[in-house]
Amino acid sequence: MKHRSIINYINQHFKVKLILSLSVIIILCSLVTGYVSYRINLNLFESEISRQYVQTSEQTMEQIGFKIQDIYRITDFVFFHPMVEEIVKGMNAVPKDGESEAYRNFMLERDLASILLPLKNETPQIRALYIVDQQGNNVYFSQAAASIQIKFPDFYTQIKGGMNPSSAEIVWQRTLIPDTSEPSGFKSTIVAARVLKSTKQQTEYGMIILILDESFFSNSLEPLLAGRTTGAYLYDQHGKLLYSKEAANAQGYEPQMLKAGMDGRLIRHIGNTDYLFVKSVYEPRSFTLTSGISLADLKAKGRSVYQLALISGLVSVALMAISVSFFSGKMLRPLHQLVRAMQRVREGNFRESIPKTSKDEFAFLADSFNKMVADIQALIQEVYVSKLSEKEAELKALQAQLNPHFLHNALNTIYWKIILLYEDAETASLVSSLSELLKYSLGTISAPSTLREELKQIRNYMTIQEARYGEELTVCLEVEEAILEGSMQRLLLQPLVENVFVHAFANQSEDKRLSIRASRVDSELRIEIEDNGCGMPDRVIAQLHDDRSIQDDRKERESIGIRNVMRRIHLVHGKPYGMDIRQLEQGTRIVLRLPFELEPPKEGETQHAHHVG
Repeated sequence: MKHRSIINYINQHFKVKLILSLSVIIILCSLVTGYVSYRINLNLFESEISRQYVQTSEQTMEQIGFKIQDIYRITDFVFFHPMVEEIVKGMNAVPKDGESEAYRNFMLERDLASILLPLKNETPQIRALYIVDQQGNNVYFSQAAASIQIKFPDFYTQIKGGMNPSSAEIVWQRTLIPDTSEPSGFKSTIVAARVLKSTKQQTEYGMIILILDESFFSNSLEPLLAGRTTGAYLYDQHGKLLYSKEAANAQGYEPQMLKAGMDGRLIRHIGNTDYLFVKSVYEPRSFTLTSGISLADLKAKGRSVYQLALISGLVSVALMAISVSFFSGKMLRPLHQLVRAMQRVREGNFRESIPKTSKDEFAFLADSFNKMVADIQALIQEVYVSKLSEKEAELKALQAQLNPHFLHNALNTIYWKIILLYEDAETASLVSSLSELLKYSLGTISAPSTLREELKQIRNYMTIQEARYGEELTVCLEVEEAILEGSMQRLLLQPLVENVFVHAFANQSEDKRLSIRASRVDSELRIEIEDNGCGMPDRVIAQLHDDRSIQDDRKERESIGIRNVMRRIHLVHGKPYGMDIRQLEQGTRIVLRLPFELEPPKEGETQHAHHVG
């Protein structure tokens, strides 16, 4: 009961409904605008972060590429230097006469150091540089720290196992080397090794091995690990993971799908967080860097925007409720007056009126209400008076219906008077034809008719026109005997024939020729009406074919009869039946296409040929 009373209270008070409606609208608008703002800001943030992160990744890959290119430059220098090949091969040769092997090797190592030490010093991340012969003997080494405890030829065998003997490219490996400075006794390092071949015979004579500190790559990766990242992963030219680094206190995630060939950027949902993954390629050496960053902070900023929109919506609802409550009392006072006045009118007080207290829309409502009450009083009087004269109006309507029949009867009386008193058969024939036309037109237009009856009325009309024009008019009527009883709509031909005399022959003083032909073609009844009058312009013919409505917006009286016939055929028979109008060299031809259906002959009628010329 309590809920029902609250609903009734709301339904009976416009102000409460207004506050509730506006509150719902504001809340919905706040939800929609907040969500739209959240999505827009999220997309903007994602686009900006993606752009910045892609740019950082490309810059990082470029820095790493420069360092990789330095290693290639160093190995190329050694590979193509003729003295290096000569020195390495000379260490395994027989000493000259009077020269000890130790002295010879010392001199060769000194010459080799003069070549290699400047290269090593240019790249401080190179912890050690080794050149070994084909048997894995260390013929030269330079180490940055004595803690490195590498043994040859075991280390040579380990490195060579991961290389392609037929390739002279650098092979990059990440491996553990013995290092006494580490608590575990081993240190993770990057190894770059390259087979040394003779530039002339293309025969292998040794190998150059570079031991690189991890800082060679890690220093360049620091900018990518500044945020909440999944780590950075560097792949060599063969797609093998060479180096990886994860941020502190973060779980690493290697994006294999980017490694497999996807380009650019990709957003994936891992756990409860969305991550942006980026792939950058150093094209000269086909090294690939992939990394990812969390979008959790970005979504948190977007949610704060959404929450701010909701809070602003609730604040707007509170302010709106206070404002409506404060101002609605005065603004809605004219509406309350209108409601009370309408209640009194409903009780039967039609003398009620509302005073105007303003000049706004409520003033218009007050004027309209006062006028409505006055009109109701006047209408009551008018209805009372009209009821009294209703029977008189009905009698006048019946009398108006009898007038055409009275005219038909009067014409029959005149006909017999002319025949009996004046013996004027020609004038009597005209009166008879006019009477028959009038009688036929008084019939219901929907009543069935036949081609015989239609042609009979055309003859009556021709009798009147022949009396008018005399020898100036020639009429030819040709009809097949078997189709006279074909059914057709009433008064289809008369408007078309009348149109010929009213318009086609309007300005023609002599030699007026009219031909009407009716025949059966398969299941169609075709009626042709042809004249030699002034003709019908192509523009008018096109308009008549395009617009089959009876309405004539141009108010041209000459097209109403034709439009009427076309419209009736269309409504009763539809396609493919209708009417075609063609302009001749002189005159116009109208062809009616109707369905042929036989109407049984009436009792007492006989069929005979019809040919009038």
